[in-house]
Amino acid sequence: MSDKNEKFSIKDFFRFTKDGKMKSGILSYSITFAALYLVVYGAAYYFLIDVLAPFTNNMPIWLSDLIGAVVPAAAGAMICLIPLKILSDKRPAFLGYVWIAVFAFVFLISMIIMLRDDQEALTIFLRLFVIMVPAPLLLGGGSAWYLWKKSEKQL
Repeated sequence: MSDKNEKFSIKDFFRFTKDGKMKSGILSYSITFAALYLVVYGAAYYFLIDVLAPFTNNMPIWLSDLIGAVVPAAAGAMICLIPLKILSDKRPAFLGYVWIAVFAFVFLISMIIMLRDDQEALTIFLRLFVIMVPAPLLLGGGSAWYLWKKSEKQL
């Protein structure tokens, strides 16, 4: 896949050479980006939620939750999009967000199954999930996809 005009598919991620090494580093790079993104977004939520709480105290709950979701996600996205400005191949950086979406879906389904008997705990989990997962995926993943596609058109 040395030619930039060549299209890739999911099968390309799992192709190996004769000696058993990976032909492409996209799989390992994208999983590494996913881990990095999780750390950055986790830190953004950890540090910014308490800072935002006094400002959103007297607001309606939906607006407080929206601000608590979007502001840390935007801060994390600004940090996570730095590699997309530096790297020439932007696919692994975007695919990191795809891995996070896969992890989030698996986590959501498993938690729903585990908490099906405890409605109160399930409600709390779903509220936190909605606050902390879609905003980073939409802001960061959407921006990463846009930058990746924009770089492909320039080649």
